[in-house]
Amino acid sequence: MSLLLVISVVFVLTAFFGVVNERYLRMQPSIGLMLLALVMSLVFLGLKSAGIVAGLGSEDAMLRELDLSNVLLNGVLCFMLFAGSAGVEFSSLEKDKWTIGTLAIGATLIAWLITGALLHVVLGWLGVTLALGYALVFGALISPTDPIAALAILKPAGLPPRLEAIINGESLFNDGVGVVLFTVALAYAQGSGQEGSPLALFLREVLGGVGLGLAVGFAIHVMLLRTQSYVNQLLVTLGWVALGYSVALQIDVSGPIAMVVAGLVAGNVTIPRLSKEVRAPLRTFWAGVDDLLNSLLFVMIGLTVVVVHNLPLAPLVKTLPTAIVVCLIARAVSVYVPIATLTATHTLEGDRNGVTKLLTWGGLRGGLALALALSLPESPDKPLIVNMTFAVVSRSSSSPTT
Repeated sequence: MSLLLVISVVFVLTAFFGVVNERYLRMQPSIGLMLLALVMSLVFLGLKSAGIVAGLGSEDAMLRELDLSNVLLNGVLCFMLFAGSAGVEFSSLEKDKWTIGTLAIGATLIAWLITGALLHVVLGWLGVTLALGYALVFGALISPTDPIAALAILKPAGLPPRLEAIINGESLFNDGVGVVLFTVALAYAQGSGQEGSPLALFLREVLGGVGLGLAVGFAIHVMLLRTQSYVNQLLVTLGWVALGYSVALQIDVSGPIAMVVAGLVAGNVTIPRLSKEVRAPLRTFWAGVDDLLNSLLFVMIGLTVVVVHNLPLAPLVKTLPTAIVVCLIARAVSVYVPIATLTATHTLEGDRNGVTKLLTWGGLRGGLALALALSLPESPDKPLIVNMTFAVVSRSSSSPTT
């Protein structure tokens, strides 16, 4: 199956599901799209189990050809993060910079350790073996709230502006922390060493990503202010975003952090200085890119069950609910500790229990977690990790956020 045909099929399915959801289900678009894609995948699996169809042939081949992990991590992620962060105002982040920073780093580290250790122990009690190293790998990829899912689902939720800014800010920055933890945990699980300490790797990824993002933002700033052509503006933003992310992959710094920083610079420093005639179409374009790629992503997540559902049902009945509960516990504890500290020092005013509850249930995961899971090298533990990731992603993406 050719790549063009695969892409065309995904676009048509996304459009069809979008129309069905708009006219009949009337659910939040991302949830509706993923639900319809998931139902279609489950129908195919049911037909296969009943012996009505011999296999999933073309569907399985289509998803393997498209390769969600590669498409997201090495393709569209840069455009989605740039588009999402370009719409976030500095002023909203400035008011709660300590809260956002504490959650993005501290909460992610706490959730990573709790998830990995608790899952390893509980699954052992249930008779399911998952090595501690790979339990920590799962904790690393699932602990950060996914900026893609959060930005897609929280926009229409109508949260108070300050809470929305905190959730958006955390989800935009903590994925870089999660990717670093994922890299370190995977090296530990495989028994391979990293050059330098984990702290040095962390600083290189984060600080290097920030520096690269500032450089990309500066380049976009200089060129955008020197053209009035809409076509040139598109070329400048698209080109620098793609090049910046590619450079990040080459020099081993955090591409997601770089794109978030570049988007914040462009959205808060550069675009407001453009004339109204050219500013409005540029914002409209990037808002459209954001919505389009999010829609395609959630459909791909729903369809991916065809690939990930490759374990016997018996262990899944025990492991999937366990993973969901463990992730909820880890998220609640990892949020409560920083929030309690911030409220005790009067850095953050508010009901700590209420904020903890909101951030726990609003701790959305999405395509980034699943892409990291699918990118794992083949091992006996990979199928279990992928299935648990899909279960947690499905639960979090369909949970209430208010």
